[in-house]
Amino acid sequence: MTVRHRMIDEALSIGRRELGFLVAGDVFEAEKLSRDRGRILDQAIEDLDRHHLEMLADKLVEMKSLQDEITGEARRLHSSLKSDLADMKQQNRRMAGYSFGAGNVSRLARDRFVSKKS
Repeated sequence: MTVRHRMIDEALSIGRRELGFLVAGDVFEAEKLSRDRGRILDQAIEDLDRHHLEMLADKLVEMKSLQDEITGEARRLHSSLKSDLADMKQQNRRMAGYSFGAGNVSRLARDRFVSKKS
C-alpha cells in the first residue's frame, strides 16, 4: 500500500509542476505532465477494493483539489486566448478597411465591375 501512496504523492508533485507550467503559459509541457500524471494515477488506483480506496481517500481528495485548480487555470488560459483571437480578428477587419480606403481593391472586386473603356 505504501507503493500506491508514493505513486499518488508523485502524481501530486507532477500536478503541481503542471499547474506551474499552465500559469506560465507553457501548455505543451503541461500536456506532457498531464499524461504522465494520468498514467500514474491509473496505476495507483487500479484494482483497489473499497477498503483500500478509503485508505487513500485523503490523497485522492487532495488530488481532486489540485485538479480543480488545474482546470480553473486552463479555463482562464482558454478565455484569454479566445479574447486575443477576437481582438486579432477585429484588428484584421480594421486593417482591411484601411487598405480598401487607401485604394487597394481586391482582385475579386475589380473583376465584378465593367470598365467603361472596353
